[in-house]
Amino acid sequence: MSDTILELQPLAPLLLRDGRPFASGGEESRAQSLPLPLPHTLAGFVRTQLGEGRGLKWRNLSDDALRRELQALHNTPIRALLRRDETFMFPAPLNAVVEKPQAKKPEESDEVRIYRALPAELNEGEGTDAPDGLSPLLLKGRAGNAPGDAFKPDSGYHYWPQDAMQTWLLGGIPETLEKISGPPTDERTHVAMNSETGTGDEGKLFTVSYRAFEERVKVKREPPQQGKESEQRPQYRHYRWTLRVKTDLQGHIAPLGHLGGERRPVALHDCGNQGQWPNLGEFEELKASLEDPGNTRLCFVLTSPALFSGGWKPGWLSLTPQEARAHSGGGLPAGVRELMAGGARLVGAAVGRRVPVSGWNLRENKPKPVRWAVPAGSVYFLEVPHAFDRQKLLEAWLKPLSDDQDDQRDGFGCALWGVWKA
Repeated sequence: MSDTILELQPLAPLLLRDGRPFASGGEESRAQSLPLPLPHTLAGFVRTQLGEGRGLKWRNLSDDALRRELQALHNTPIRALLRRDETFMFPAPLNAVVEKPQAKKPEESDEVRIYRALPAELNEGEGTDAPDGLSPLLLKGRAGNAPGDAFKPDSGYHYWPQDAMQTWLLGGIPETLEKISGPPTDERTHVAMNSETGTGDEGKLFTVSYRAFEERVKVKREPPQQGKESEQRPQYRHYRWTLRVKTDLQGHIAPLGHLGGERRPVALHDCGNQGQWPNLGEFEELKASLEDPGNTRLCFVLTSPALFSGGWKPGWLSLTPQEARAHSGGGLPAGVRELMAGGARLVGAAVGRRVPVSGWNLRENKPKPVRWAVPAGSVYFLEVPHAFDRQKLLEAWLKPLSDDQDDQRDGFGCALWGVWKA
């Protein structure tokens, strides 16, 4: 079955709640928005639009016919990526450290120095308290943490374009890297309304931080030539942020829906299935490296938050080669059975702060229990000593690696694969 690619364009800034309380007093008077919708939020939105396109009515959830339709929609896999204009954007790998420029003003320096953290071999007498005997990650190209070698990391490089990510997955360093923080914050202050008088309640203010999907960025300009007017108007470039969603369910889809808090409108457009997704075929050099049996050190970078049975660690990493070969593959993420049959072993990981995942159970009319996800951009380093079916690994490109099948269908734990060298 051919896939369907959808483009989602928010028509207003989105409010994507992070699960923290929001009330009228104290610090709780500020509502924060996540940078992007969590996978299950986006999956629910897309499935709702697919159901709307089929003419489903959502009021009677106990109706057997409706429940069968809902189950079919629930079984539909949803995967999503972020785009800025025509460029796919990926979460910055968490093993990348950008050195803060020494120049006083950012526009005075074009050089961006990027360092890679990799698993380091310990010398005799050295040790760590890392779990499962994992190796510590040290910056490659810098002499450890010597006082004379200290530097200040730069911030704001939250998303990398496709070409920079391909270079990184091949073990290289991007020559240039733009500071991209993602959809900008749009902060607005509101006043609470008195329902009896229809006027604002004095002193009852609250702030909401939305995420706008249109961005204006100041363009760096060349310094004025001598003798010419030095005062010039700043120039700006405008970007449009969108979400690309891949699903295997075809049919009519409602072209307009509401996503997140305050029912913000989002337009949907069917892009077809040609050239609208960063398939592995667009990464020819990387594909060849992944196919090379000599590359026994592999890594994957999460492009969406992942839910693992081991918390920060995938549960499927506990499979032995014998167990993997005897496994039917049912329920396992794509390519994992073959990978573990080759004796894959986790040797290091760069994992960020956990992400809360919650929601509302519509059928039972109560909150869902909070779960904790590994953030996007986390990097896992593997060593695979034995030969295995690498074609199956290629099929795992940008597919979910979460342990639970429902989480896989929602798009938790999608990943890019690459190689690494000590």
